[in-house]
Amino acid sequence: VVQAADALIKYSEKRRESQAATNLLADDVDTVFLTITVKKMPTGARHKPYRIPLRVPVYNESSSVCLITKNNSEAHIETLKKLKIPQIKEIITLLQLKTEYKAYEARRLLLSTHELFLTDDRVVKSLPELLGVKFFKAKKLPAPVNLLAKDLQREVTKALSCTYYRPATGTSSTLKIGTTAMSAAHLADNIEAAMEYVPKCIQKEWENIQSIGIKTGT
Repeated sequence: VVQAADALIKYSEKRRESQAATNLLADDVDTVFLTITVKKMPTGARHKPYRIPLRVPVYNESSSVCLITKNNSEAHIETLKKLKIPQIKEIITLLQLKTEYKAYEARRLLLSTHELFLTDDRVVKSLPELLGVKFFKAKKLPAPVNLLAKDLQREVTKALSCTYYRPATGTSSTLKIGTTAMSAAHLADNIEAAMEYVPKCIQKEWENIQSIGIKTGT
C-alpha cells in the first residue's frame, strides 16, 4: 500500500512539473481518492453518506469548511462561532441558503470556496435539491453532523477527522483519503483505515467488491 501511494505521489509531482510551464494557475497539491468498484450496483438511493474514520485527518487548520445550520437564531450562530474550530471558515443558515444563495452564480462561488460542507443532520435530505447538480458532481454534498449534541466541539471535530463514502448510482465510487502533500505512509494509513469500514457499507461486503484503487483528481 505504501509503494502504491509513493508511486502516485511521484507521478503527480512529475505531471505538475510538466504542466507548470503552460498552466500557471495549477494547484500545487492534488487530492487523493480511493476508488471502489463493485460487481453489482447498490439498490435504492442514500441521502446520508457513511462516515469513515481516518488515522490522519484530511482537513487541517488551513482547510476551508462551511457549516450549514437549520437554526437561524443569532444565539445559536454565536454558539457555533465560539467553538473556534479553525477549519470552519463560514457558517450559513438554511434560510440564507434559500435566499442569498438562490442564484446559480452565488452557489457556484460557494462551491468553489470550500473543500467540505457540513450540515445539521435534520436537513441533510433537503439539501441536494437546494444546492443543485454541481455540488453532486463535485462530490461536495454536505455531510451531516448532530448540532443538537451536548458536546458540539467533540461532534464537529470528530466529523472533520473523517472522510465520507457516498455509494454511486453506478458501480464505481470514490472517497477522499488525503492529498499528495501527505507522506506515502500517511496515505497508506488512511487507505487501510478506510478499508476497515467501507466494505461494511456495501451490499454483500467483500464478496461484491471487484477492485480497489487510488487516483488523483478533483
